Amino acid sequence: MLSVLRMSLMGSPEPGGTAVGESSSPDDEFWKTRSPDRRLARWVSFYLAFQRIAPVPETRTVAALNSVVVVIDLDTPVRHQVSGSPLMTVSPVVGLSNTPMTYTRVGRERGIVIELTPLGARALFGLPLREISRTIVRFEDLLGARACLLREELQEARDANHRFRILDRRLSSWLLNEPEMPESLDRSWRSLTISGGAVKVDDLAERAGLSRQYLATRFHREVGLPPKVVGRIARCHQAIRLLTGAAPPPLPRLAALCGYTDQAHLNRDFRLLIGRTPTALLRPGSATDLYLGSLISLRPTPPTGTNLESGCPIP
Repeated sequence: MLSVLRMSLMGSPEPGGTAVGESSSPDDEFWKTRSPDRRLARWVSFYLAFQRIAPVPETRTVAALNSVVVVIDLDTPVRHQVSGSPLMTVSPVVGLSNTPMTYTRVGRERGIVIELTPLGARALFGLPLREISRTIVRFEDLLGARACLLREELQEARDANHRFRILDRRLSSWLLNEPEMPESLDRSWRSLTISGGAVKVDDLAERAGLSRQYLATRFHREVGLPPKVVGRIARCHQAIRLLTGAAPPPLPRLAALCGYTDQAHLNRDFRLLIGRTPTALLRPGSATDLYLGSLISLRPTPPTGTNLESGCPIP
């Protein structure tokens, strides 16, 4: 549900920093980000307060995700599914996914985005993440009365900074004392994410002192996708970081740097995971909203004309 991210190629803010201040007009777009309280760093990657306006219907594509995204709508948005993609409901929770999801939106959207690591999502929702992977679930269906309380508090808050403080307080009380995902699975997910998918599953299993089959089975159940798929998504994200950097390599070199067998392999993965080829993704007017990691940089009007975010890996 990362349609709320208007993507930029301008780099990432410092931890706790913001990209764009909140607008004073109810009819303007604004974007404001902040890292969570340090105590929440392992569970929560970032917060985003946003408002965006679509006078006419716009189509958006959400690319494959390696994390769990919670959108808390402060107004009731108008969103519709496209081509059989899951319906974008009010205040959706989007689990890890290995396919792009497309929807249309129109009117004003105003809300908060929370990115959770699998560790954080497992603690907050109290269920194996395989149950919400590759789908979209209403926040209230997962969290019940606590979701309603949080939404009301956020609606009544004075501004974005006040909302961020509310999130810190509520999530600290809900997450820090909850049972955790096994440390071996959390470490494995982070290794795959940080390395751009370069770590082999056999190596993850050896580090964890587990058999390959046992690690893969538990990882799939608790994290939501098999480790090889998480690594594949991380590799695609890494390719996009290089592609959108200051000196992007030619596509054959990019494929080699990221561990693809050739450029055709690179193109195939891009189509499957984000619905675009590398060339089409960078074309001005691209409507793909792509999440690549925490501490993102947001701008209302990217100078490139694209909707792509270069992002940073989760530390």
